[in-house]
Amino acid sequence: MLKTVIIDDEPHAREKMLLLLQKYCPDVTVVGTAKDATEGLSLITSQQPDLVFLDIEMPVLSGFDLLRQLDTINFEIVFATAHDQYAIKAIKFSALDYLVKPIDFEQLQQSVQKAMKRISEKTSAVQYQVLKENLQQKNPVMEQLAIPAQTGMLFIKVADILYCEADSNYTHIFMANGQKIVSSRTLKEYEELLKDNGFIRIHHSYLVNREYVKEYDRREGGQLVLKGGVSLTVSRRKKEEVMERLKK
Repeated sequence: MLKTVIIDDEPHAREKMLLLLQKYCPDVTVVGTAKDATEGLSLITSQQPDLVFLDIEMPVLSGFDLLRQLDTINFEIVFATAHDQYAIKAIKFSALDYLVKPIDFEQLQQSVQKAMKRISEKTSAVQYQVLKENLQQKNPVMEQLAIPAQTGMLFIKVADILYCEADSNYTHIFMANGQKIVSSRTLKEYEELLKDNGFIRIHHSYLVNREYVKEYDRREGGQLVLKGGVSLTVSRRKKEEVMERLKK
């Protein structure tokens, strides 16, 4: 059984989460609820939970403020938010789990299963550190990225990515140092994550880090030449957009 704590400033949200967990998640035992971050910290200390459902937007101290006060995080977290897109982006960069309010019971069940898997694999400690570091940034640009890869979770600097290539439901990530990583995320997911970091979708198969673009070659329909000599095709449909992005 997963000892679980719910931290949310809205009474009806706490009550709904409790009812959903009791009805749909038999592996969960709720050992306490808290109405704010201060009360939540005390509850975490006293109960030593396996899993915490943590609201992000709370008065005085947010859910992220709560995490900043913890030296170590030895429990799983599922974040809950209504609309904070920056928070969601930071969570995605860390490959952590979140729920958007109002909570759907099927998504809740999936989140509990993911938490149980992470507990068995003991993979989350570095992910929470990546989240903390990215939250220190004052703009949409994130510095580190957690990548679900075939061998486990990898953590890389975004600036070191040369380009990404689609492979069905997988993505091949090519690093500036020559390393290649196969990720279980789609290229479209990486396009959404990395668009504020200067990455350009130049083709249905390619997402390129603008910082490594050396030149545009008009021959053979148009190609981008990257530092290191890699040449990638620019699709006709994307050509105008790509040229505009490169000018900026």
